[in-house]
Amino acid sequence: MLNNLIEKRKIFERTFHPYGDDIITLPHRTRAYIDSSSDEFSHLTIEDKLCNLGFAVTRGINLYAEIKRDISEHTKDVQYRNYEDDTKKSLFSYIDYLRETENLLTETLLEQKDIDLMQLVNLLIEEILLRYNEYPDINSNEYTVIFRSIPLDYTAIINRFNIKSSVEKQSCYNYLLTSQESISKAAINKDYVLYLNRWKELLPKLSGYDLYFADDLVFPGDEEYVYAYNERQKDNPTRQLVLCVPPEPWSGNILNSKLVILSLNPGYIEHLNKNLANMFKPQMAEEIMEDKRKVLSMEGTKFDYYEPTRILGDYYWRKKILPLGRAVYGEQEKENIFNYVSLCQYFAYTSLVSPAIKNLFPSQKFTKMVLLYLATSAKEVKFLVMRHEAQWKTLMGEGLWNYLYDNNRLLVSKNYANQSLTEKNIGIENYRIIVEHLRNN
Repeated sequence: MLNNLIEKRKIFERTFHPYGDDIITLPHRTRAYIDSSSDEFSHLTIEDKLCNLGFAVTRGINLYAEIKRDISEHTKDVQYRNYEDDTKKSLFSYIDYLRETENLLTETLLEQKDIDLMQLVNLLIEEILLRYNEYPDINSNEYTVIFRSIPLDYTAIINRFNIKSSVEKQSCYNYLLTSQESISKAAINKDYVLYLNRWKELLPKLSGYDLYFADDLVFPGDEEYVYAYNERQKDNPTRQLVLCVPPEPWSGNILNSKLVILSLNPGYIEHLNKNLANMFKPQMAEEIMEDKRKVLSMEGTKFDYYEPTRILGDYYWRKKILPLGRAVYGEQEKENIFNYVSLCQYFAYTSLVSPAIKNLFPSQKFTKMVLLYLATSAKEVKFLVMRHEAQWKTLMGEGLWNYLYDNNRLLVSKNYANQSLTEKNIGIENYRIIVEHLRNN
């Protein structure tokens, strides 16, 4: 049972939405969180600042962009020429507090001047996400916030590395600059992940028999990112996101599977996703709609469960996964594979051509939260990267990626051009590990 680092604090949602829309902002100017010489900074306790940051980052705020913008504005004035270095000191102080170490210890060990700002902001976000929890009051816009205690023992960590060697010393520093140690000690609750799932807010739109929607289906908070991206791609429409079909962040029982396939994004084929979709009889259309509702509510029970969904997808994943089912369970029981395998997409929205995304959308940050839950609290799960290793590493961050890899839970397919789960395609050793894993769990 984890103890609490920060006990119950009250948060008021309206202070994060001053304009009454869905855009999340911090309740105080960015300076109040990073400029330790300002009155605004000193008027807020570190607990208050972390609670505000936690509420905002769980809703997908681009904290790096906010901080970078504030730095750019201040460094125009010569008196703020050290503003970025001072910002880094503040970020390190938050990390020290969360890790429950001596003040300035992380900064001293890691030689703050060499640390990239984005890397440091991302580290702070990860350390927050692993500890932050909130509970809403259903009768108001008030939330109770706590931070779980996950103390790090720096002496024990340093002793694991032979820091007399320059190579091992650098390895130790690199390790401390990730959230890997905190991940190894964390335990994220499944109910909390379900609570954070804003995909379920799209469920009221998923009704009727028309599978090609008049309204856009967008994760709350993604709107400005989605529409800005499509605007940038207006001269390249094949890369634009198709928002009138239901997004698919995952398929199958993502929270209870034994193997999670990590792919890129759902493909869009007009004669299937639009023309064929509009030809289904009402009963078949309702089965597809039910499948989509279960996907977004994270209540899926079996991958590739509904026949109309298989038809709509041209049996794509069925053909890719069944060879593994035969190898694990035999010809007669091969269908069992769909009870234990799920699919997770790097990007939930469909497109004709793979999208070119630079910054993570809020929906992708929620995907990371799902992966953190699976990493910390469902330790029998393995992950197979089928496509775009670099993008998945960016989404996960070094801490999560390295934690899964070092614990033999993350595998990377040998052949990115093909997503078939065969020995030849994913590699002999990967295939052996997966088959053995599914047989024994």
